Amino acid sequence: MIKFIKALIKHFKTISFIFGFSIDLFFLPKVTSPLYIWVGPFDIALVFVLILIRQIIRKALKKRDKKYKEEVKLAEQKGTEVSRETINEKTSAHKLFERMNNWVTYIVSFFLGTLLSHVLVYYFRSSDILQMWPIFAIIILAILANEFLFGVVPDILLFFIATTFFVIFNVPIFLNKVNSNTFLISILVSVIFTSIMTVILQRIYLSGKEFILLILFSCIFPFVLLRLYYINYIPAVPLALGDSGFYSYVSKDNTSNKTDYIRQSNGLVENKKFFYLKDDYYNFTNIKDNGFYFFSSIISPANVTAEITHVWEKYDYNKKVWVEYNRIHYSVSGGRDDGYRGYSFIQNISEGEWRVRVLADDRLVGLKKITVK
Repeated sequence: MIKFIKALIKHFKTISFIFGFSIDLFFLPKVTSPLYIWVGPFDIALVFVLILIRQIIRKALKKRDKKYKEEVKLAEQKGTEVSRETINEKTSAHKLFERMNNWVTYIVSFFLGTLLSHVLVYYFRSSDILQMWPIFAIIILAILANEFLFGVVPDILLFFIATTFFVIFNVPIFLNKVNSNTFLISILVSVIFTSIMTVILQRIYLSGKEFILLILFSCIFPFVLLRLYYINYIPAVPLALGDSGFYSYVSKDNTSNKTDYIRQSNGLVENKKFFYLKDDYYNFTNIKDNGFYFFSSIISPANVTAEITHVWEKYDYNKKVWVEYNRIHYSVSGGRDDGYRGYSFIQNISEGEWRVRVLADDRLVGLKKITVK
């Protein structure tokens, strides 16, 4: 039992992260909620204040060490011994500040796990793992580092990672637009913000090597993400693909007080799962020459606009590539809990594998596949 308790204490940060992630997944407010705007800034401010407190403690430790060394040097010059009172004072004070430093570092790591779980939850809600695996890989590695690395620089680096992802996610919400320009702005904001935090920490206490490492990381890491964005490994967050699928017929129903969509699935067999580890597959039969529809809802925060494109593609088995068949464009404006809805339609469909990629400013929001038989 004692060994089990010790094991829990040793891995408490990871356990708390897993528990926090599970709770956050269901209870963190949606990006369309008014409460959302307070969650992230509060977490970031809390972790930053804790890091500042730890740097103040480290500075006090450094001053006491310097004072003690000066007294020892002065005693050696005079040919006398350092007084027992000085040694006891140094030892007891040093132990106290070291304990404070360790406890604050542990608390920082704990709340960093919470902040990383918040970031992961919102990115998880906004897309699936296969569409944005580099982001998930970076966050998961950061979580593992939070478990196994213990120190000042690792904690601050993890804090910068979480802050950068938070800025990338929220700048489009603040600017009410999702496109390449807003992503570039978010990268610049992230660089400025993390650089300012590094300078503030330097003025309190950072060694020269720590300062150089942190300032380089605060500049390089966001531009690594920018590169991933331009090779389409980062989707159009904070947009998310909601309800979507292939239908034999879709039309607007304006007979009621609010606009709704009539969707018919004649001959459509859907393979629905709670969690997808690969792209969704559908079989569609008896379509003949009638063609079929793709319906999608784009979940977006209030007032965020974007140009949405449905790209219809067919798989060429000979060349082993996806060949574009058609593009249909429409605009979205956010704020609706069930997403902004739209659909596209194509005819003269041949047998084989088809897919529709849902893009926002040429960034992938989601995709669906269909096998036509």
